[in-house]
Amino acid sequence: MKNINNLQKVLFAVIAGAAFCITSCDPSIEALKYDLPEANSIPDATPPQASFSASVTSDYLTYAFSNTSISATDYAWDFGDGNTSTEREGMNTFPSEGTYTVTLRASDKLNVVSEFTQTIEVVEPDEPPAIVPALVNADFNKIPKSSGSDCACSGWINKKIGDQGESSSGNGGSDNVVKFDNNEPDAIYQEFAITPNADYSIEIVTQFKPLTSGGVYPSKLELRVLAGSGYDDGYTPTYYTDASLMPQGNSDTGYWGYNSVAQVEDEANNLMVKVQENPNDDGYLTYTYTFNTGNNDSVALFVRGIGGPATGGGGSDLGYNSGDEEIRADYVTITPVE
Repeated sequence: MKNINNLQKVLFAVIAGAAFCITSCDPSIEALKYDLPEANSIPDATPPQASFSASVTSDYLTYAFSNTSISATDYAWDFGDGNTSTEREGMNTFPSEGTYTVTLRASDKLNVVSEFTQTIEVVEPDEPPAIVPALVNADFNKIPKSSGSDCACSGWINKKIGDQGESSSGNGGSDNVVKFDNNEPDAIYQEFAITPNADYSIEIVTQFKPLTSGGVYPSKLELRVLAGSGYDDGYTPTYYTDASLMPQGNSDTGYWGYNSVAQVEDEANNLMVKVQENPNDDGYLTYTYTFNTGNNDSVALFVRGIGGPATGGGGSDLGYNSGDEEIRADYVTITPVE
């Protein structure tokens, strides 16, 4: 048994010496140990491929970047304006108009990296043209209305805040103007869509009958642009194209957004108030006014005769009346200011 143990010791020494010689006696063999692959390693059969698409949001400075990379686990965005991100999906607000180079570095857990670059042109879009209001019966022609006889007031009736104007003839035509009769609370009213924060021009052609001799209440014509923010709570405007379908401010035909004189006269609801005095000229004269729409996308034009006593007269008791002279309107246009 002792001889066998000695033999084992001799063999162990020989093997250890040989191993020492292999790794230390020959430098070229020593260098081979650095070429050996790591344990269980395999080639990267699916290296990452970086890619993305870009889309502008409602804010022209802000872009959303959809990451379409494959075989990647980590991402590094460089938006070309000093902003970076390591989120999978990219979102960036650029500081101003200009050209920006956006780069995405996509990598996997084997530290294989792929890059994708795209140039982004940030441009502020042109403002869309302002809405041109679609007024119904802007020429005040005698046409059908939702109930009752044909009238130049068709499309312009709101009985809650004024008596309807009357059909009349003038300026070279027949039944082609609307009349605000003397000593009556005659008015016209219509709602229409506009562009918020835009300037608009109103052009209206009107005629005043000569001042009444000995009259004490000269007639005036008042024009108001009423904000949609002043409509009755819960009211949503409907923009009609057919005057015969338009409400008249009563239970049979439906109501408008303004349903009381108090609403009309509330200063907070008025975007414009203009008053035409009797020019002592019975010709048809053109008047032009401008107003800004503020944050409204709907407004109403309200025109009434004033100047008379608050009560009495020949119409409804609405708290106002026209004066002693008749007033006529031939047409009205509302257009955006260029």
